[in-house]
Amino acid sequence: MFLIKINLKLLTNLSKQSIIHNAMLLSIYEAKAKQGEKVKFSISCDLPQSILDGRECKFLSPVNLAGEYYYKNEKLFLDGVASVKLLCICDNCGEEFEKVLKFNVNEVFVESYNSHDIQDYLINQASIMIDEPLKDNLLFSLSTKLLCKQDCKGLCSVCGKNKNYFSCNCENITKEIERQEENPFNNIKNIGDK
Repeated sequence: MFLIKINLKLLTNLSKQSIIHNAMLLSIYEAKAKQGEKVKFSISCDLPQSILDGRECKFLSPVNLAGEYYYKNEKLFLDGVASVKLLCICDNCGEEFEKVLKFNVNEVFVESYNSHDIQDYLINQASIMIDEPLKDNLLFSLSTKLLCKQDCKGLCSVCGKNKNYFSCNCENITKEIERQEENPFNNIKNIGDK
């Protein structure tokens, strides 16, 4: 019979890590030690694909964030610029396209919440979890209508051709039919035929 010793401290730490779900932590020890002084940082974070559910896109790269932060009066102020490469589907024509999305991340982290800090994020001792602010700012920056290019012409509503690559005469034919149907004298033309 083999005896197995389990290190409870290690087991507890492993459990906490799985609950956090690969949270990206940014150490703020240096900023806390140097009250008010700006600290430069650069970090890369893999966000879960599930945050893009309902959107026609996928992550092609981690989210990269660079900037600076400082700690003052029990608050951490973070200013940075993030970028990520996405594979999207155009809302007009249905074509896949790659998009590099750049967005600002300007957030405040607090030691504890009070009535004024509802929109801020919490400091976790000597670190901050950067996942939530990145996710929130990414979703806020992602436009509601994803286009492969600014002047995407979309699909023809009659024949379904992609008007960015093919031309068709469907629009002119449809306009002519609509014009004939709207003409009140169209019925008079047919009276003599009966």
